[in-house]
Amino acid sequence: MFLAYLRSKVEDESLGTVQSRVEDDAELAEAFGFDPDDPPSPATFRPCRVKDRFEDLEHRLSSNADTIRDVAAERGASLGFNLGSTESESDDGDGEPSERTIQRLLRKKGRDVLDELKTVAIPSLSMPRPEDAIYEDDELLVMEAIAAIMDLAANDAGKAFADKKNPDPDLDDPFYEDGPSGETLLEAMKQMSIEKIATMMNFALRKTYTRAKPRLQELENDDGYRFGVRSKVALDITYVAYYGDRDELEWVQGTPTNKEYDWCHKFATAVIVGENTHYVVGVCPLGSTEYADTQAYARERSYYVGDVARRLLSIADDYVNIRMVYADREFHAADVLYTLEVERGLNYIIPAMKDQHRIGPMCDEFDELKRGDDEQNNVPLYVKEEHPIHGPVKHDVSNTKVYTNVVVLPPDNDDDDVNEEGSPQPFLTNLDVSDELPHERRWATKKMDEYDDRGAIENSYSSIKDAAAWTTSKEFEVRWFHFAFGCIIYDLWLLVDFLTQDRIGVIETRTKPRISLSRFREWLKRELVTLI
Repeated sequence: MFLAYLRSKVEDESLGTVQSRVEDDAELAEAFGFDPDDPPSPATFRPCRVKDRFEDLEHRLSSNADTIRDVAAERGASLGFNLGSTESESDDGDGEPSERTIQRLLRKKGRDVLDELKTVAIPSLSMPRPEDAIYEDDELLVMEAIAAIMDLAANDAGKAFADKKNPDPDLDDPFYEDGPSGETLLEAMKQMSIEKIATMMNFALRKTYTRAKPRLQELENDDGYRFGVRSKVALDITYVAYYGDRDELEWVQGTPTNKEYDWCHKFATAVIVGENTHYVVGVCPLGSTEYADTQAYARERSYYVGDVARRLLSIADDYVNIRMVYADREFHAADVLYTLEVERGLNYIIPAMKDQHRIGPMCDEFDELKRGDDEQNNVPLYVKEEHPIHGPVKHDVSNTKVYTNVVVLPPDNDDDDVNEEGSPQPFLTNLDVSDELPHERRWATKKMDEYDDRGAIENSYSSIKDAAAWTTSKEFEVRWFHFAFGCIIYDLWLLVDFLTQDRIGVIETRTKPRISLSRFREWLKRELVTLI
């Protein structure tokens, strides 16, 4: 009985829910010492309400419940994870929340997500500090959070941190009362290696997602492929503009001709694909021969997309059971296809590049090649099975041949940065597709259209950039640290948006979150003092 009471305190649940919990979970019932086939009624628990009866016991129990929550958060466990609740809040008594209730709930969630940042994300990270440092372990990371949320550079974040840490200073206060400076934060970043930052940030992303995953599974258990047993994952490469002097910087890359800037930093991400939620579960930087495993290839490059895919999948694979990969067009490469199908046995859909000799001519001749154009309720398409693609593959020759299927769909009316207006849309896939029969064409079209599930991810990268701290530093370690930390803030934004939708009973399929990032950051600014 006492264990049941303690669990209710940890989970912040009513004692009246214990009966339903143990009825649904025989293992939990046995752990409490109950008969799984004959659990006690809710009335049984009324005598164990210890508040106001055993004050000392109540105090110790509440204190231990808080400790259990903290330990669970530090270890990325779901125990005590109560950001979301299926109980609807209303102030008008008809079950439908009023606009005022919704706005109050949104503000409350801003505070909740800062608690998650403080108890989950920040304890997952560590930064170099001298043995005789006069500031606390987490103060540099709190300063980084302030910089990200308030869109500040490190030095300005140091001033903002001091304002919150020591809001009513005495002129005679020692300097350390204001906390570390922004320069201290920058120096700590510069001391970290690229690999160290990658390992640390991906661990924090993992813990953040692990905390959210049980709630997401509960909310979306009608579809085991979303956040559940097996997931769809998108692989993407995003560009962050660099306008400074290159000075032979290794991590600066050229850009495609359609970009408004000439130089950039590149970062690759693995993102869980849901209908309205896209969590970053892996991130890595691109652009240095020292970081890339170039010795496994015939020629030295700053990165190989096949190896980028391997790196991202190995990060996500530790805690996400992947079944389908959607990759952007830059992953059209023999090495990637070999990685996905041969090495990992995964299905994939990738927009194809239009070369001059193979896929380009298919698109040019689409009107002659397509099937199903004269059938009602059917989308015309063309399928080329066992299409060969050549290119370097890790630990293999520089012109390895791999096979894939090419599916060409009619032109899309939506804007496309790659396909010119009126041009057919080619995709690469290892799905069993065919254009022989009407039902096969419909199925192939449906599967290619599912690639649009990742469409909102294109908008997510500008949001990640907006969630990252601002900097003028040329040190890539600083820029890489800011971008990766921005991914954590971005994930927390999506989490609070999703759980808020659940609380108000309106879980919608949306191309962007219900709560804007700017509004989310404004809430967090007002609550930042809770991090100090």
